[in-house]
Amino acid sequence: MSIIPKLASLTGASRNAGVLIVEDSWNVAQSLKTIVEQAGAYAVGPVPSVREALKVIDTQPISLALVDMNLQDGFADPLVDELIDRGIPYAIITAYEALPSDADRAAVARMNKPLDHDRIRAVVSRFTGLSSESELA
Repeated sequence: MSIIPKLASLTGASRNAGVLIVEDSWNVAQSLKTIVEQAGAYAVGPVPSVREALKVIDTQPISLALVDMNLQDGFADPLVDELIDRGIPYAIITAYEALPSDADRAAVARMNKPLDHDRIRAVVSRFTGLSSESELA
């Protein structure tokens, strides 16, 4: 059984608003999911690893990825490279003051933990075309 719900049950603009959450801390992942949904977007995941995130982008339409740098199976660099190759916008959300790589080189945003809910909502809304007042159909 997959933890990733299918988009088939969504209609309208929300169908194209999949926001992939890649975070291995359960509490942070659930907070991100809530923020994404408050922005009116469809949360895909969360997934805790690069491996699982790569599977998701092969099977789900993604408008934006919110990516923690340090995941269960290592740093997110391979995922970031794949997101860049596929033209999927991504934002880095990390506790690192300075990243150990240039993973933020093409990021639409780099945000430090603790989470800034308003900033994350604004980034999600910008890349999904939904306002925070939108609701899933």
